[in-house]
Amino acid sequence: MPRYYFDINDGTSLRDEVGREIQDPLALRREALRVMTTLMAAEAEDSQDCTLVLTVRNGDGDGVMTIRLVCQIDDG
Repeated sequence: MPRYYFDINDGTSLRDEVGREIQDPLALRREALRVMTTLMAAEAEDSQDCTLVLTVRNGDGDGVMTIRLVCQIDDG
């Protein structure tokens, strides 16, 4: 089963050195979206504005997917 790595950038880069085995493209997309929504929820609790970029790499190091989320919270 192929292994994919989920690198995160929220202004600071965090490279995934462990990765996850994922069977097919649909499962990979679902997992990437799950990771991003979890991260965005955590980031949005602590700030008014945040931008997150998740880059998914395959075992060869090639980028296979990038997700960018921007969150801007205007109170009141």
